[in-house]
Amino acid sequence: MGQMQSIGHNGQPTPPAFRHVDPPIEVLVDLGAVFPREPHRAGGYHPAGLQMHAIVDGVLSCWGMCEQGHWWGWVRYDVAYGPNRRSVAHWVPAWTLKRK
Repeated sequence: MGQMQSIGHNGQPTPPAFRHVDPPIEVLVDLGAVFPREPHRAGGYHPAGLQMHAIVDGVLSCWGMCEQGHWWGWVRYDVAYGPNRRSVAHWVPAWTLKRK
């Protein structure tokens, strides 16, 4: 016997929750949308601080659907801090990504 297909809430088969992107594609990541800042904050400036307000180049390698049906992308991108950069990879909401 083969494996039985998962059935969704409306009686229809459920689509796969993950879709690999092969080859990975270049995207733009809006870090200001991914990491919103608290409203009405005056704050300060630090020249060696994390630059979390920028739109940065990234590489999308997988799509994943969350439990509520929204798509998220597995993306690797660099975060700058002062003259340095550090690569990170994690799930980000699809609406914060744009194909480059």
